[in-house]
Amino acid sequence: MARIVVALSGGVDSAVAAALLADAGHDLVGVTLRLWPQSRCCDERDIEDAADLCAQLGIPYRVLDYRQRFREAIVEPFVADYLAGRTPNPCARCNQLLKFTALWQESAALGADFLATGHYVRLREVGDDWQLRRAVDERKDQSYFLFAVPGELLPRLRFPLGEWRKEEVRTWARQRGLAIAAKGDSQDLCFIPDGDTGAFIKSQTQVEVRPGDIVDATGAVLGQHEGLVHYTVGQRRGLGGGAAVPRYVLALDAKHNRLQVGPEAALFRGEARLRDCNWLTTQSVALDTPVTVKLRYAASPVPATLRLLDGAAAHLRFATPQRAITPGQAAVCYDGDRLLGGGWIADG
Repeated sequence: MARIVVALSGGVDSAVAAALLADAGHDLVGVTLRLWPQSRCCDERDIEDAADLCAQLGIPYRVLDYRQRFREAIVEPFVADYLAGRTPNPCARCNQLLKFTALWQESAALGADFLATGHYVRLREVGDDWQLRRAVDERKDQSYFLFAVPGELLPRLRFPLGEWRKEEVRTWARQRGLAIAAKGDSQDLCFIPDGDTGAFIKSQTQVEVRPGDIVDATGAVLGQHEGLVHYTVGQRRGLGGGAAVPRYVLALDAKHNRLQVGPEAALFRGEARLRDCNWLTTQSVALDTPVTVKLRYAASPVPATLRLLDGAAAHLRFATPQRAITPGQAAVCYDGDRLLGGGWIADG
């Protein structure tokens, strides 16, 4: 049997992943990353729950202090992106840099053959090719957040829940007698437990968050915004009323501290440019490759053509214009249910 480090968040999904591997006879080590105080994930209560689980399963348990790494690799770029007028996706970046890359290095140092997590995603070996595919439970599928995981790590990863549905996981946890079977799922960003992103940004920077002009496409001033960190592309609330046609945020101009607004029809675009792309396929990509794309985690995949560019960049042209293509978010590409990879939506 294999020696496996299993990442434990203190929730039911990672607990069931660990229990399944333990029941299969693998040599396990449970690990939790301490990331941020007052977090929605991996806080002191979660660490206690993970420790209790490992005691129940009879496996060793370690807590790794990643607070400084998390601040430098995730929180500081998150704040910088908001100040630059972008809307970042820290969960995908955390998976890329910490929960897989850095944690695999820790796992290898412990003599592990594999690193396992409770993510809902399937891993397949097809010849010499390792493929990530959407989970059976489409509602819980987390492949979107894994597009940036380095491809060379795939043979070292294990995802025991890829074939499971969430209700099956909770039922199995109760039947197995796991104490956290009924524990609720974490929501929103783990390091902003109250959900107030604007207030969090202000608390983490010495840069003054200043009010500025709300303008239309011609540059005419329509009102004042409260600070760009409170807005994102496609947003309607917080723009004031009184307009004959509802206004939506079209763009954030951090250089001039201006918020551009306009009618909803102006939110639709037929293309997007990506930066810092990561691809999880060894197959060559043609000049214009047909793909389906998710522009945010909760969005449905839409058809597009993908063209790779120099410098880890790419261009997407959509079959139909898409609403609120937001700089800083991830655009994730699929071939059927296979995750091909993706990149970060670039400015402009």
